[in-house]
Amino acid sequence: MSLVPPNFLSLNVCQDAFNNLFSLYFSEHDHDHEEDGGGGGHEGHIHAGVTCEEDPDKQYSKPIHIAAIFIILACSILGTIIPIIATHVKKLRIPRYAIIVGKSIGIGVVLSCALIHMLLPAVVALGSDCLPDSWHEGYEAYPYLFALLAGIVMQFIDFTVLQYLTHKEQKKSMMSLDSSISKDNSLKEVHTTGNVENCHGSHVHGGLLMDPAALKTIEAYLLEFGITVHSVFIGLAVGVVDDKILKALLVALAFHQFFEGVALGSRIADAKLASHWHEALLTAIFSFSAPIGIAIGVGVASTLNVNGATYLIVQGVFDSVCAGILLYIGFSLMIKDFPEDMEQLCKGKKFEYLLRAGLFIGLWLGAGMMAFIGKYL
Repeated sequence: MSLVPPNFLSLNVCQDAFNNLFSLYFSEHDHDHEEDGGGGGHEGHIHAGVTCEEDPDKQYSKPIHIAAIFIILACSILGTIIPIIATHVKKLRIPRYAIIVGKSIGIGVVLSCALIHMLLPAVVALGSDCLPDSWHEGYEAYPYLFALLAGIVMQFIDFTVLQYLTHKEQKKSMMSLDSSISKDNSLKEVHTTGNVENCHGSHVHGGLLMDPAALKTIEAYLLEFGITVHSVFIGLAVGVVDDKILKALLVALAFHQFFEGVALGSRIADAKLASHWHEALLTAIFSFSAPIGIAIGVGVASTLNVNGATYLIVQGVFDSVCAGILLYIGFSLMIKDFPEDMEQLCKGKKFEYLLRAGLFIGLWLGAGMMAFIGKYL
């Protein structure tokens, strides 16, 4: 006896039922995805909204935003001056190794900030659906292109300035040599032979390694430019968000500015600038950058649309450029300064491998902290 299924369980009926369920599931899924902003971008960053218009009903309280100006200012100043004070105030008796660990943390902060806090928001901004179609149709890799160009330009500037300083130092040494020769004609031949060889041996051989102090100064100024421009845009965006978003972002932004300040302060202290006034100036410029951005945002909150095409393009281009600058600086420090500091402080010392591990942990910790903050900012 064969079993024959009833008509309502025929193959065609079952197949139609399955297709209907399949279509129903995906139509509901797509609907929920659209409501949640599935086409928008990176939820953790404050510029990734799917709507291109400002919400007219958002709750905005100026006193809270004004208070944020002073909170961020205090965190920026504190993070920047700690490495500088630790370097210059000998009475604190901070071990040299602790200062170098702080520098290692700063290198990690710079690299993580470049990729997660600058390049990623640039990709989101320049890939937004709020931009004209012509922007997307022409070329899709603008953020990476701008970052690449910035890195190449920074390398050229770095090379050119160091070549100039090297030539200037060689000229100064030769003038000093000629002066000493003219004062002692009896030893003219000996001085000319010996000192010229020394001059060429120390300055020409090795080229760009001639003046490490000049290199550190250039790195400090480039780092200052990159994170200052970035901080202005972050402050501007924070200044226009509603109260609910501000409360969520304020803690993350405070830590963000503090750790960026530590990274910058470490480079400023290591550069050994001409005077403390230069250090104070660089500290002030960075410390006031985000608060100034917030203040501008508060002033234009009623008119500025952070989802508008103009703002997104400007913010995306500047973030891309700053990312390229910080990537160049961060990798330069990791390749050159990091191993040099490790050799000076760890080689031949007791617990050498633990000391070396401490510098690596500092580097990883700095990168990890900024990466974690990037989840919220």
